[in-house]
Amino acid sequence: MKTVNYPDGRKMQISSSKTDVDHRLKANRTDEDKARDKYVKANMGMQFESDVSKSCEYYILKGLACIYKRPTPIKVVKMSKTKPGMIEEAYFQEKSTTDYVGIYKGKYVDFECKETIHDSIPYSMIRSQQYTHLERILNMGGIGFFLVSFKKYQEVYLLNAQVILDEIKGGKHPGFKKSFFMEKGILVKRGYNPPYELLAAIDQAFGL
Repeated sequence: MKTVNYPDGRKMQISSSKTDVDHRLKANRTDEDKARDKYVKANMGMQFESDVSKSCEYYILKGLACIYKRPTPIKVVKMSKTKPGMIEEAYFQEKSTTDYVGIYKGKYVDFECKETIHDSIPYSMIRSQQYTHLERILNMGGIGFFLVSFKKYQEVYLLNAQVILDEIKGGKHPGFKKSFFMEKGILVKRGYNPPYELLAAIDQAFGL
C-alpha cells in the first residue's frame, strides 16, 4: 500500500500492486478512484497558481517586476443584508482572457496558467478568447506565454504563445503533449522564495 498525502492533511491508502485493469474506464472505477479524482479536479491548479502568485509578489517587493493576477470580472446582483460586504449572488460579466498581467524590463507581460494530471494539454483546455488575446499582445510587441504545470511530474514549462499560435493556424489541433513543451519551451526552476524562478525563464524564452 502507498500513502498519498493531500495538501489539507488528509491521507489516502492506495494499493501499489500492478493490475491489468484500466481504472480510467468508468466500469472499472472504485469508490477510491472516484474520491481521489473528485478531490484532484476540485483543487486542480489552486496550489500552482498560489505559488505563481507568491513568485510575482516576491518580484514586486524586490522591485524586479510588477506582475499580478488579473481579477475575474463579475457583476454583483445581490448583497447580504445581514453580513456587510458579503455577496450573495453574482455572475461572470464577461469571458476572462488570461490569468496574469504586468510589466518586466519595460515589456508588457501577459500569460495564462494551466495544470494537468495527464501527459498533454488538450486543445479545448485553452479557450478561444485566450488564443485571440495573446495573439494581439504578441502583435503589439508584448510578451505572451503559457505557463503549464504537469502535476504528475512536478514540472512546469514556459512556452512562448507564438509557438502554439503557429501550431493551430491550420485549424483545430489535437493537443499539446509534454514532449512538445520539453522541446519548445523552458523548464521553470523551482525555488523557495520565489517558488518559481519565473523571470529567469522569461529572460531565456524571450532573450531579455
